[in-house]
Amino acid sequence: MLGQFSSELLTLYPAANILAAGKADFESARRRELMSRIATNNWDAVIVTHSGFERLAISSQAQKGFIQEQLDDLETCIREQKGQDSGTRLVKQLEASKKRLEARLKTLAAEHRKDDTLTFEELGVDRLFVDEAHAYKNLFYVTKMTRVAGLPQTASERAFDMFLKVQHVQRANGGGGVVFATGTPITNTMAEMFTMQRFLQMDTLASRHLRHFDSWAATFGESVTALELAPDGAGYRLNTRFARFVNVPELMHIFRQVADIQTADMLKLPIPKIEGGRPRIVRAPATPQLKALVASLAARAERLKTNHVPPWEDNMLKITGEGRKAALDLRLALGPLEDNPAFKVNQAVREIFAIWDSSREQRLAQLVFCDLSTPKGPGQGFSVYDDIKTKLVRLGVPAAEIAFIQDYDSDAAKLTLFKNVRSGKVRILVGSTAKMGAGTNVQAKLVALHHLDAPWRPADIEQREGRILRQGNSNPVVQITRYVTEGSFDAYMWQTLETKAKFIAQIMTGECSARRIEDLDSPALTYAEVKAIASGNPLVIEKAKVDAEVMRLGRLRGQHGEDQYNARRRLRMMEEDVQRLERAIVGHRTDLERRVDTHGDKFVIKLVGRTYGDRAEAGTALIGLVDRQRHARGPVELGHFAGFRLAFRPTVPDKLTLHGTMTYDGNVSISPAGIIGSLEHAMRSIEERIGRAQEQLTQTKKSIGEIAALVDRPFEHEARYHEAVARQAELVETLDLTRPQAPGSGDLTTESSSTVEADIPPSQEAAKKAINERKERVSSPTRPGVIRSDVLRPRIVV
Repeated sequence: MLGQFSSELLTLYPAANILAAGKADFESARRRELMSRIATNNWDAVIVTHSGFERLAISSQAQKGFIQEQLDDLETCIREQKGQDSGTRLVKQLEASKKRLEARLKTLAAEHRKDDTLTFEELGVDRLFVDEAHAYKNLFYVTKMTRVAGLPQTASERAFDMFLKVQHVQRANGGGGVVFATGTPITNTMAEMFTMQRFLQMDTLASRHLRHFDSWAATFGESVTALELAPDGAGYRLNTRFARFVNVPELMHIFRQVADIQTADMLKLPIPKIEGGRPRIVRAPATPQLKALVASLAARAERLKTNHVPPWEDNMLKITGEGRKAALDLRLALGPLEDNPAFKVNQAVREIFAIWDSSREQRLAQLVFCDLSTPKGPGQGFSVYDDIKTKLVRLGVPAAEIAFIQDYDSDAAKLTLFKNVRSGKVRILVGSTAKMGAGTNVQAKLVALHHLDAPWRPADIEQREGRILRQGNSNPVVQITRYVTEGSFDAYMWQTLETKAKFIAQIMTGECSARRIEDLDSPALTYAEVKAIASGNPLVIEKAKVDAEVMRLGRLRGQHGEDQYNARRRLRMMEEDVQRLERAIVGHRTDLERRVDTHGDKFVIKLVGRTYGDRAEAGTALIGLVDRQRHARGPVELGHFAGFRLAFRPTVPDKLTLHGTMTYDGNVSISPAGIIGSLEHAMRSIEERIGRAQEQLTQTKKSIGEIAALVDRPFEHEARYHEAVARQAELVETLDLTRPQAPGSGDLTTESSSTVEADIPPSQEAAKKAINERKERVSSPTRPGVIRSDVLRPRIVV
């Protein structure tokens, strides 16, 4: 993007003095010269790539300060935990983290990648603009929540480097001077919201005592325990994940101080529509070989839990990797096999060829995304990329019209490739998210996009589909297809996307009316359907739809209840307003009758027993009285004016009050004419106040009629909601979802009704009644005090 940024900036500002530093400028032989040019010339803008920016060294003093700050935070956590419960496992984990941190944070500075040249602080940078800022999301933080999913404990060198440089620029600009631009500020975990706030508003977090992650998480986040498909795809498990925002209005109020969120729905950009309104899903059936492989992976995963298998022999990362490969193509995991027409790749080839054939005249193009099994050299084994190309060529697609993004490394080569795709010379472009995501502008003739596998992050889906759903696409309607292998790791991958998308999609909308965010938005619902389809069980598919329906109706029902409460509260307040306004109108009319005319020569005022007919003399006397009474303990009566008592309250030093049936305020002024004029204006405003009160009374009575019609209105989807909840409970029992998946999760005793009710997930409170009605039916005949564990969720005791 370096060349594109440079040309765009010059187009907007032709007279600007711009330095665009490319790869060659950062080579060892030329880097010292580049630093000198940046520091000694008066540039309006210096444009560098992310990797080039890392080469701008930060001072060792700044690095040491940050390292020591993190170590101090860890030491504080250790002391606090020891004070609560000495010798716990958490203390040992924190102490181990401290030892690792002492070594790891020193390596984060990566002095071997920096040169002994001018430091970043010495370059004279005044402002910092960072595009694709989500690339710096893995910033180190200290937390005691080491056993909760959804909180990565990784720390990247470039995020550390960026944080120090951001702090330097902010110190020079009073906390500002830094702009982050990204379409996906939260790409993977909730911790990234905290990271963005640390980058851009550290002072704000510190002022609210939210500088440390645990304080922030306790205020704005909650851990959620829910049933998930196990990673091996062979069953279900209860997992605790940090995946819910709470106190959302307050969080968004703080975040919006630095975040200007503009979504596609807000911008209404002229982009293509998806055929059918949503991505199409193509299913590949599970073969016997795949089922056997998944079973073996499940057994390996179980051995990892029960036995002490050395990590170099086997680990979950290795199991997950093999499972993902098998979901894409069994030949990646099992070696040479007979090609099966039902394989996911073969189905994709047929879809790609059909679209290619039907769009020959227009020479429309397609994108194919696949993060696994990238191209290999001759004789280096099976590759899905090569397999797709071979089969397409065999069907009649010219080899010159198929390209792999991995074959184009240089910037010049990519520009030529993108130009060929836009012109229709290359009609099928295959690549990975990393290589063919952000910065790939080839949308002119794109008519279809294919997901052969599921990436790890919802942001990757946005980046992929953003290549085709983009301004400048000549096709008004496009196709997006997702390929899923039933009974494979595809289920777990799409479920992971679902969990992560729950909060990301709603935060990105900027809506902060809800106090909690955990329900699925439309992109997440698509992931849920993909997860269900991948499971291969029609009841699971139905349950995914019913769950989504219960969530949607439950949200509407909760909003309806809140609206009813607010309507009743507003109705009471308005009825009180009617009484207040009616009293005010009567009082003002009474005061209007008692008001004495003081216009022109009729002016007269009585102050402390003396009567004044001259405004200037009266004003001077009144100012003197006010000054002498400023330290009085209570209201002081000063005299009479226009038929009203005149008083001064020291607690409100800038106001004089005229008392009748109602009260009227005038302003204290240092000008004699001003102070008297303010009193006369207060008296002349009685008619205006009557008019305003009558208008408010009319409007309030009208609003009362409108709101009264809303009060006690039943929820229009109540019957459908109860049907969905009942069906959800039936599916939970039929699918046996709450069967114990781990040792020790046996039956639940009914020692107390509060214990049983506490074990029902908050999102299914509406199902309590249905579950209680079935308790008698499912109770064991030999042990009447026991409820079967497939009815209620097992308790997890940590």
